Amino acid sequence: MSDPAGVVTFDPAAFIVQFPAFTAVSADTLTSYFNMATLYLNNSPCSIVQDLTTRATMLNLITAHIAFLLGRAAGSNGDNAALVGQIASAGEGSVNVSLVAVQAKNAAFWTQSEYGFMFWQMALPYRSFRYFPAPTPHVCR
Repeated sequence: MSDPAGVVTFDPAAFIVQFPAFTAVSADTLTSYFNMATLYLNNSPCSIVQDLTTRATMLNLITAHIAFLLGRAAGSNGDNAALVGQIASAGEGSVNVSLVAVQAKNAAFWTQSEYGFMFWQMALPYRSFRYFPAPTPHVCR
């Protein structure tokens, strides 16, 4: 079955080549993260990012950001506890940490990982106010 024109297809093997830090994550899990990424960036012919190479890069960065955030849950000490938000302060003596909750609508959510920060910077031209007519209005919903 072929994919519709104007849609990026996820390639787990190519993703691992680009982001070797996620070698231990299964292809099925990475594919599910990519599917989540498409909720942040439209992956249809109606996407504001019309260039498929650019959109693939952006979707892969979002996928890596999601993998990074969800990878925290499988901490190296085996406790499966994840911190949510950005660290505001940390101590060492009696081990304490203070977190600030973030929202996806601003940069703070994306700056929790280098992948998210790269996506946020790459998306700047698409966050500026410009009118982009839909390429094919009868196809877009």
